[in-house]
Amino acid sequence: MAMLSQCNLCAQTHNTMGTDFWLTFMDNVDTTPHSQTLSVFATSFRTCTATVTNPITGWSRSFVVDPAQINRLYVPTSQAYTTSSGSVTNTGLHVTATDTISLYTITQGYPNLDYANVMPTSMLLSDYMVQSYPADRYSSEFAIVAAEDSVNVSITLRGNTIDGHTSGQTYSVLIPRAGQVLQVQSTRPGDLSGTRISAANNKRIAVFNGDVCVYIPNQNVGQSCDHVVEQALPTSYWGRNFIVAGSHAGRTDYVRITALNNNCQVKVNGNVVATLNSSFTYQYQMTHNNSIDYIETSEPAMVYIYFPSMNGAGSGDPSMTTIIPIEQRLSSIRFPTISTTNVTAHCINIICDTSTVSHMYLDGTNISSRFQPIANAPGYSYMRSMLNTGTHTLYDQGGNGFITYMYGSGNRVSYGYTLGYAGRNLRVPKGTLLVRQQDAAAHPEGFNACIGQAIPFQIYSDGVLLSVQWSFGDVDTSTLNPKYHAYDSLGDYEACAIFTHKVSAADTVVFCDTLCTTIHVYPTYWTERFDTCLQSNLPIFYHGDPIYTEVLGDTNRYTSRYGCDSVEVYHLHIWENDTTWFDTTVCDTLLPFTWRGIVFPYDSSVVQRYVNRHGADSLVYLLFYTIHCTNPYEPPEPPVDSAVLWIPNTFTPSLSINKEFRIFSHDIIEATVSIYHRWGGLITQFDGLTQSWDGTLPNGTPCPQAAYVYRVVYRTRSASSEQHVVSGTVTLLR
Repeated sequence: MAMLSQCNLCAQTHNTMGTDFWLTFMDNVDTTPHSQTLSVFATSFRTCTATVTNPITGWSRSFVVDPAQINRLYVPTSQAYTTSSGSVTNTGLHVTATDTISLYTITQGYPNLDYANVMPTSMLLSDYMVQSYPADRYSSEFAIVAAEDSVNVSITLRGNTIDGHTSGQTYSVLIPRAGQVLQVQSTRPGDLSGTRISAANNKRIAVFNGDVCVYIPNQNVGQSCDHVVEQALPTSYWGRNFIVAGSHAGRTDYVRITALNNNCQVKVNGNVVATLNSSFTYQYQMTHNNSIDYIETSEPAMVYIYFPSMNGAGSGDPSMTTIIPIEQRLSSIRFPTISTTNVTAHCINIICDTSTVSHMYLDGTNISSRFQPIANAPGYSYMRSMLNTGTHTLYDQGGNGFITYMYGSGNRVSYGYTLGYAGRNLRVPKGTLLVRQQDAAAHPEGFNACIGQAIPFQIYSDGVLLSVQWSFGDVDTSTLNPKYHAYDSLGDYEACAIFTHKVSAADTVVFCDTLCTTIHVYPTYWTERFDTCLQSNLPIFYHGDPIYTEVLGDTNRYTSRYGCDSVEVYHLHIWENDTTWFDTTVCDTLLPFTWRGIVFPYDSSVVQRYVNRHGADSLVYLLFYTIHCTNPYEPPEPPVDSAVLWIPNTFTPSLSINKEFRIFSHDIIEATVSIYHRWGGLITQFDGLTQSWDGTLPNGTPCPQAAYVYRVVYRTRSASSEQHVVSGTVTLLR
């Protein structure tokens, strides 16, 4: 069982309105010499000034952005038009404004045309993936604009380039200064879709992608090509939900979907159409020109719509438009409708929550009556409308926001672009709960474990893991990762980890997730057999083989149906007659000396015989030595080799004697005794000088008959500054 919760997405949300921008114009086919024109246009809610600068050459121009006017500035091709492939050029532009603006570009050739929305520097990140349309006669392409000095970009290609790099190759290029540009173009035919671009040290770059001039779907006789371009979204802004509305221009558009990660399932209108690996693209043609499709992906993806080629004449031609994820909705935008050469019609598509329709206003007029529900995307509605040239304002009074696109067409030309979008970080880092190095998500039934078995638990994140708080379903908690945990009782336990993580070290969005699994704890069975004999009974046979001639043991191990190792242990204890000697001295002034009724007038000895609990006869010899004493009795110093510590190896709580485990000491001033079970878990700890162990758990439950490990830490009177440690095993008999 796994549970996932996202508990903090509170971070600043950027959008495509800003005061600082970086851009370039990519290579375009111009069939008429000197007809290429490049321009930027801007909109704002308040009058301000925008300045366009080439920071490398020093070229600069300013223009006023008036909310009531169309504000357009033409840029010399020498300052911003990039035509090379594989080399760094001085063709980047830096745009700054005295107030917040939305910025767009127009690339106009003859008859080629396309518009693009430009995102502000605040939205730029360091990781991108390219999408283009497969090129036939001309190249697909992308351009990287450095927004900082000394940007080292790493490029992992999908597709071959005309400057000699091959598909699958990863290579790096240093862009020394902010405003410099690296453009890369594919071989012909070729496609660079899925190429990954990353800037080292999280430096900001702007990436534009598209085609020099592309035929869609292919170069059939009589068709024409067109330049297509859009600014690529950083991968952190890629989403999982998209609504694609056809251009409604008497043709059927194409849709391309590129996956960021492996195993990306793609659904169109609820039907699974593909499963993509990272950097792969799925393409399909919409059913008709009025189609509105709902696209869902299981992993982050990016979607573009492409208008097809016309047959050498007529209204329209290829154009490329980014389909913004639904999650990146805006609540207000001011935008112009700009006429360019040959463009005769302009149209807007607006998509919003159905609950927001009543709050939608265009140029101050409520437009709720113009929306229709989207059959394939319950909960969403859309509006298509022709627009006149001029400036417009679109806003949602409800605050849920909208996605909106502009597109236009004319004789052998078309354009399409998004008017704006939010820059929410939609990349949720993926957390994984590992149990015994296995993904808990792949084990919905949980895991089996044995009593006392140390189980490794670990949380792994593909982002940056910040903290982990474990609960194991018993009394134990921990903040360690990984964490080993053992269960002491039978039952089913829910082990959970609450953890925080984020996409990268530089990211400001922190996610809080909870992952859980079930641990089924089963018993480990122990069977022990004890035999005791005297030396006179040797040899002895156990199950016929082997023959025991000394103290030995046999262990038979088997695995139960729960996966827990069970053990049968045979113990053979061989006892001999114990002989103990005691030496003492007595002053002659105390003679005769009496011990147990026996009178000792001089040096002498006595032998006491008894039967020990193992059934063996044992003897105790007491030796008396008489010395001449002028003073009363003073016992001599103990022998230098006398034992400091004596520890029994068995005890039997069920008997009246030897029923507790204790240590016996000489010259010891401090002793701490710890008892552990066979899996290394601590059972109890006590003061060895004053206390003992009765063979039970802390809750009073009797421990099973088994061998237990003791550890004694002690200090002696003669060397009080030194700590000594002794360990061994003691057998608990029942």
